[in-house]
Amino acid sequence: MMEAGVHFGHGARKWNPRMSPYISAKCKGIHILNVTRTARFLSEACDFVFYASSRGKQFLIVGTKNKAAVSVARAAIRARCHVFYAK
Repeated sequence: MMEAGVHFGHGARKWNPRMSPYISAKCKGIHILNVTRTARFLSEACDFVFYASSRGKQFLIVGTKNKAAVSVARAAIRARCHVFYAK
């Protein structure tokens, strides 16, 4: 996760105080996210999605980054999910 840069959060001036438990540091005006906590919650989210999909639930995948639009669309098609692009 560190190589992919997922530990970089939003700019320090654009933050919600409820995010404080998930922020481990502040560097050059950017909050650094707690990667250990992120990995744990990501694992729990994956378990939830697996459980729901095994019971036939449908999902909507939302993409918010133009650069990732193609990747998000491919993933949604492969997973037989609905996709929405927020611009």
